[in-house]
Amino acid sequence: MYLIRRMILEDVEEVYAIEKNTFSHPWSRDAFTKELTTNKHSIYMVIEQNKQILAYGGLWNVTGEGYITNIAVKKDNRGFGLGRKVTQALISEGRKEGVTSFTLEVRTSNNVAINLYKKLGFEIAGIRKNFYDRPKEDAYIMWKKL
Repeated sequence: MYLIRRMILEDVEEVYAIEKNTFSHPWSRDAFTKELTTNKHSIYMVIEQNKQILAYGGLWNVTGEGYITNIAVKKDNRGFGLGRKVTQALISEGRKEGVTSFTLEVRTSNNVAINLYKKLGFEIAGIRKNFYDRPKEDAYIMWKKL
């Protein structure tokens, strides 16, 4: 059974480990700590099982628009719907705080994530050229409006 909850400071080490094993340009420990301690407009969720974090995601509430900053699932736990669950949790928590639309960027080659976001009601709205580094790649801008 999974527990889906808000991220707390004690989660930062595990979240950072997933982050650096997932992304070529990972956020730092300090970035997550600052999000949890100083950004009043951020929502960070984790999925845990047996007191181990398996997935996380973050969102900024920018005047009613939810900007999804990052979503990651621990490598051994991919393919079990955790990316969907954490994205749905972010949307649910965002709605509670007045968010009426959601946006994110995703690598144009990340078909698994693109298909997930489409199933959740996101639509491709544009392209950000050379958005990603290591390797250099464009990003789709995706939006979900409620």
